[in-house]
Amino acid sequence: MNSTFTDQLSKINASTENRNRMRDLVLQQPELLEELIAFGTDLNNKHHHKDVWIIEMLAEHQTEMLFPFIDTICQTISEYKNDSAIRGISRVAYFLGTSDKIKLSESQQEKLTEICLDWLIRDERVACKVYAMKTLYHFGKKEPWIADEVKEIVSRDYANQSAGYKAAAREILRKIK
Repeated sequence: MNSTFTDQLSKINASTENRNRMRDLVLQQPELLEELIAFGTDLNNKHHHKDVWIIEMLAEHQTEMLFPFIDTICQTISEYKNDSAIRGISRVAYFLGTSDKIKLSESQQEKLTEICLDWLIRDERVACKVYAMKTLYHFGKKEPWIADEVKEIVSRDYANQSAGYKAAAREILRKIK
């Protein structure tokens, strides 16, 4: 365990500058990724949401780096409770689910589909719901039942949601039709 890395992770804040700095550190020292994933998926770690921020940044910029850890991410993805971690992990799910460089196993796609549907149904923040919608839309291109579920859920919930949700929902519904 790299105690300097651990200290840096625990002290970061949500600023883009801090998150980019930590992302770049992991990109320069890929051996830190295993430790980062372990911290980010350890929900007993009080700073796991900060670790998820960095995992999210890596997923956005170099999704394929996460390939060896997809099973670990999928095993814990439904257990997150911290809003900040849920938002970040929903983006990770989006990047994993839509990447051209990663082929998810059937089991991995099922887990991501299940949690994204849960996020759409549950009382989650808008960003999480939007990333869930986008991920499910992508999966729905190959699995029509997923597109049908998204269409039903989004149409049903549309009237009671925020402007941000409605904008994303209109885009997704337009694409599904």
